[in-house]
Amino acid sequence: MKHLLFSRHLFEENEAEKGDYSMNLQQGIHRMKRGRIGLALGGGGALGLAHVGVLKALEEFGIHPAVISGNSAGALVGGLYASGMSVETIIELSQELGDNMFDHFKMSLRSGLVSAKHIHHLLLEILGDKRIEDCEIPFYAAAVDLNSGRNYYIYRGRIADAIRASVSVPGIFRPFAANGLLLVDGGTRDSVPLRALEMHRLSLRIAVGLLKTSLNKDFPERLDILPDTEKEEGEKNATPGLTRILSRAMAISSTESTFKSIKLNPPDLALYIDIADKMKIWDFKRHEMAIEEGYRQACEQLKKYFG
Repeated sequence: MKHLLFSRHLFEENEAEKGDYSMNLQQGIHRMKRGRIGLALGGGGALGLAHVGVLKALEEFGIHPAVISGNSAGALVGGLYASGMSVETIIELSQELGDNMFDHFKMSLRSGLVSAKHIHHLLLEILGDKRIEDCEIPFYAAAVDLNSGRNYYIYRGRIADAIRASVSVPGIFRPFAANGLLLVDGGTRDSVPLRALEMHRLSLRIAVGLLKTSLNKDFPERLDILPDTEKEEGEKNATPGLTRILSRAMAISSTESTFKSIKLNPPDLALYIDIADKMKIWDFKRHEMAIEEGYRQACEQLKKYFG
C-alpha cells in the first residue's frame, strides 16, 4: 500500500508542476522501471490465456517482471515467459496449446480423468529440458500435494514438469507424481501465489486475478426455499447441461479463491481481468478473445493506476 500512496503523491506533484498527464504517466513508468517488480498470475482454466494480453500491456508500459509466480494457467503463461519466450511467440503458440487443452477437457468429460501425457510431451517439445534455475527470471509454479494438502512452490527442475504439475486440475487431469507427492493445481489452496514473491526484495508486487467481478463482496442472502413446480412429462427441461453446470461452478469457485488469495496477501497493485461471462472456463479455442480482453482491461487499469 505504501508504494501505491507514494506513486499517487509523486503523480500529484508532477501534475501540479507540469499540468500534463502524459508527463505524469512517463514519470510513473520511469519509477516502475527502476524498481524490482514481482508478478503473480492466477489460475482460471482457459481464462488464463488472458495473461498473455496482460504481459503485452505490461511491456508496453515498460514494466518487466524480475520475478514471476503462477498457478495453473498462470504457471503455463508465466513459465513460458520466464523461460525467455517473447509475448509474440507465446501468442503464436496459444493456438496449438489451446486446441490441445480443449481436446483433453472434452475427453475428460466423456471418460473421467486423463493423463495429460500429450500436453506434457508438447510442453517438453517447446521447452525441452530447460530448468527453472537456468532462467534469467526466477519462476515459481504453485501446486498442492493431494495426500497432505500442503502448498508447494516449485522453484527447481524442468519447467515443463512444473507447469504440468500446476495445471493438474482435480477431477480433470491425473495428479503429477514427483518427489513422492501427488501434485495438483495450486488453486486448490492458493489461486494467486503472491506469497512466493515474499522470497525476494521487491519494490512492487503485481497480482493478476481472473474472475467474475460481479461476485465481489457478494454477501449471502437468506432464502425461504420453495421448489419449482415439476414439469410435465415431455416438457422442455430448463436445467442446464453438464458442461454448463461444471463451467459455472468452476468459474464461481475460481473467483472466490482469487478474491481470498489477494485479500490475504494484498499486493501493491491488483489487476482484475473479467471474461467469465464471455467464455467457458475450458474454452481454450477462444484464445484470441482472451488475449485481447486481457490486454484491453490491463491497459485500462494500468492507466488508472498511473493516473
